[in-house]
Amino acid sequence: MLVYIVVRFPWVHSHLVSTCQLTFGPANLYDTSGSDIYQFAAADFNGDGLSDLALNALNFKSAVDVFLGNGNGSFGRRMTYPVVDGASPSSLAVADFNNDNHLDIFARIDGSNDSVGILFGNSNGTFGAMIMLSVVLSDVKSLCSIASDLNSDGHIDIVLTKSSTPCTMAILFGYGNGTFAAETIISIGSDGCYLSIAIADFNDDDHQDIAIVSDVDFYVAVLVGHGNGSFKTPMIFSTGIYSFSYSMDVNDFNGDGYIDIVVANQGNYNIGVFLGKGDGNFGTQITTMIGHTTIVNQIAVGDFNGDGKMDVAGVCGLETALLLSSISTSVFVFVGCGNGSFGQQMTFDTELVYVDYVVTNDFNGDGRLDLAISNLVGGNFSILLNTCTCC
Repeated sequence: MLVYIVVRFPWVHSHLVSTCQLTFGPANLYDTSGSDIYQFAAADFNGDGLSDLALNALNFKSAVDVFLGNGNGSFGRRMTYPVVDGASPSSLAVADFNNDNHLDIFARIDGSNDSVGILFGNSNGTFGAMIMLSVVLSDVKSLCSIASDLNSDGHIDIVLTKSSTPCTMAILFGYGNGTFAAETIISIGSDGCYLSIAIADFNDDDHQDIAIVSDVDFYVAVLVGHGNGSFKTPMIFSTGIYSFSYSMDVNDFNGDGYIDIVVANQGNYNIGVFLGKGDGNFGTQITTMIGHTTIVNQIAVGDFNGDGKMDVAGVCGLETALLLSSISTSVFVFVGCGNGSFGQQMTFDTELVYVDYVVTNDFNGDGRLDLAISNLVGGNFSILLNTCTCC
């Protein structure tokens, strides 16, 4: 059973900022034939040990595109898998949904008949035609999706956040053969929508828990799992008034072995970290100001400079950029101090028109984390290879 939930534990407790200067090479652009990109997923689809990319191609193609990595930071020809009804794939999740040891791609389809589908993977990195699932979803569009085993049966499940009012989550429990049970609805009782979701074991009981961030109610909610697909009453942690948090991720930011939560608080121009206590609870948010000229609403986490402390890469998504008249073509990296705060802020040019999404992986096999950035308008994406010589 393959699941792509990556959590790294840096067992380094020094709070000194590394003197190693992080660098990235010039942007390498890859064409998507005019289709705009909203989301990436980085995984090894053909089992060769190299990182590949899947992306949802909007407007012109309305498809899922797959680029297989060559292992040197470049990618092979694009493989395109159309959405059945010509609608748009809005969110992707990667896992082995039918237990054949090949990674599959789950896609939430937005259209006149909102639905879900799966591209079942073959052993060579190709996929079959999209299979639409016979799962009826209530109300309207899904904002994001993530895959994990939530009921400890060895089969992968799907969590979808939904833009209903009040906003809810839907869980599709998998049968292990690529099919799913009818949706189970979980409501947090919030009017705000859940724009980002993360899954991890926050209380060290070997059961998966869920964290979500609400955009207009200004909080992170943590749902501790019982291991049978049910969850305890949500615990609420404030992100600050008018924070308008948009994206979140999880990792260990202070080296104590417990999972922490990081959020991009675009409204307050800061990055917030909630340090985990190992029992499902979290401390008060630690914020690092990133300046009133830097807006970040999509983030990815990794140790980019190799000092054993988690850093954050972020971009300003198009929706926020247009709203605030602050278009950015850059990706920002915030170097972690190892205590839940961040020190040096670095800026790297992507050569894109409207950056919107960022993921990290080692695309050239040199042991250093690289960046992939999507262009929501322009029909291409950018790869920045980590060239740090002291990392």
